[in-house]
Amino acid sequence: MNKRKKIDFYFFLFSIFILLLLVFPVFSLGNNVSPIILGIPFSLFWIISCIIFQFFGILAFLLLDKDT
Repeated sequence: MNKRKKIDFYFFLFSIFILLLLVFPVFSLGNNVSPIILGIPFSLFWIISCIIFQFFGILAFLLLDKDT
């Protein structure tokens, strides 16, 4: 497997991981209102943190792919 296909495969796995964090079975872990973080409910903080995590992950994959 060449480097390009490896990066594509890992990006696919990363995208599936983020998707799983935002759908029912795993999202139920973060689907709470009670802990208020930065003035927002925990469920909204969960979604925002997933989006930020995905942004930095895409930046990392972009930097890895720039070398090829």
